[in-house]
Amino acid sequence: MLNQPILTEVNIGDIMRLALPLQTVVVAGETYTRRNVHWFSLLSTWNDLTDHVKAGDLVIVPSWVRQRISDADLLTHLQLFADLPAAGVLFFQDFPEAMLEEIGKLQVPILIAPPDTQVRDVHRAVAALLIDRHAATTERGMQLYRRLSDMSREGLGLDAMTEVMSKLTGKVVVVQDKRMEIRAISWPRNMEIDRQVIVEAITERNELPQVLRNRKAAAKARQSYWQQLLPIENMGRLISPIVSGDRARGYVSVVGKSDELDLLDSLTAEHGAAACALEMAKAKAVSEAKKALRGDFLEGILVGSLPQNEMNRLAGRLDHDTQQPHMVLTFAWVGSEMPSLRRLETTANWLLRNHNRPALVHIYGGQHLCVFHALKSEEDLESTQEFVRRLKEQVDAEFPGTRLIGGMSGPAKTLADWPRVYQEALQAMELGERLKLSNFVVDFNSLGVYRLLGELEDLPVVKTFTDQVIGPLVAYDTQHRGSLVQTVDAYFTHHGNISQTAESLFVHRNTLLYRLERIQELTRHDLNQADMRLALQLALKFWQLRPEG
Repeated sequence: MLNQPILTEVNIGDIMRLALPLQTVVVAGETYTRRNVHWFSLLSTWNDLTDHVKAGDLVIVPSWVRQRISDADLLTHLQLFADLPAAGVLFFQDFPEAMLEEIGKLQVPILIAPPDTQVRDVHRAVAALLIDRHAATTERGMQLYRRLSDMSREGLGLDAMTEVMSKLTGKVVVVQDKRMEIRAISWPRNMEIDRQVIVEAITERNELPQVLRNRKAAAKARQSYWQQLLPIENMGRLISPIVSGDRARGYVSVVGKSDELDLLDSLTAEHGAAACALEMAKAKAVSEAKKALRGDFLEGILVGSLPQNEMNRLAGRLDHDTQQPHMVLTFAWVGSEMPSLRRLETTANWLLRNHNRPALVHIYGGQHLCVFHALKSEEDLESTQEFVRRLKEQVDAEFPGTRLIGGMSGPAKTLADWPRVYQEALQAMELGERLKLSNFVVDFNSLGVYRLLGELEDLPVVKTFTDQVIGPLVAYDTQHRGSLVQTVDAYFTHHGNISQTAESLFVHRNTLLYRLERIQELTRHDLNQADMRLALQLALKFWQLRPEG
């Protein structure tokens, strides 16, 4: 037996966090785990216990010692330890179910380490902690990192890794992505505060330390973790960026009472972030591989280069049901100062993670983004409309001052319909931009006559007709700084209603009538004759389809 005086102030909870195997459990006396440990007694016999076990000792009972006495005698000895009182008793094997109720009555913590634990390792770890808490804590941090790295390699995922960190620290541990969305969270059993309050506090980006709000700056910062108070009474967190490459890909937070956050918590945040970086890098590699597969499949489908057997083979590896009806959407940025399509792709995929229907997303030819949105049925268009609405809101919030255009068509009932429906969505997007339609996403089915006009606009006879009818109005506007083209457009938009047209142009009724006379003179089209009025309107629409229109 070993028995020496106290060298540092450590309680049973500290022993579990900093010295014992992570899988160690408390089977009785959990309310006494704040009891200070003066030293430890490693039992080799049950004789003369009072000479060797002192108040405040952690009693370590190897399995071979435990097996030397009956259950009844064991309960007697445990009562002796409780009466001293000992700080706690550590075993390396489970108790029979029948004994647990009796053990639960004892006022002493009863711990059970995993059965494969080496007693010598426990002996050394406990002694090291009592002699030098700082060094033991640092070593525990490294053990945690190795454990988390192993879990990542074993494919256990962020949820399991977060659970280990929370169990070790006894605090809330959260893993978030770059958008502050929670990817994994674990709560200690004794957490009494409203969980929703904590979630709201940690998902608010403005609550991040200033340097962490810039992902590149966070990656370059010399500091590895930050401590801050949360807008919750007596609550704080230690937060560390998950760095991969040249930027932060997410964050690990250890959340608890602000006066209880300690060195182990900071090491958990720091090493947890490093291990999560490995996990996220692995997940990203898998995602990139899946994205490449989707790209090969979609581009092969759209250009018609995939044989049917290859199409079926790739479709079976997509983790996506291509047999469902699909709406097809296309999106593109407009303007000189615009984000990359890759950022738009990231935004779309992020929204789809919490959307009620799956979709395939792909950047086609580096020119526009395609979304093949699965439907429950051919009539289920609400889910696609909801996605479009959420995408617009997110783009407006994330990329203020930018302009995004889109087209939509469908549903495509089978894979064979995808190329046609994709071309329709693309045409709707392009016509929407050329005609300056106000819709964020133009539905191909709403284009009406423009679908026909788009097919005819390049015919020489159409170009000649358009120049003859609208050309004089354009020339007049250029020479006189006029607005005859705008006027005739407003006239047709308001179905020939003079009062509504004048009001929309902010001109007097007589001014509008004068302009209409000039339009008829220059175009030689009488607005009172139905055929001529139709011809003028068609010429105007063909003109508007031109890039300079």
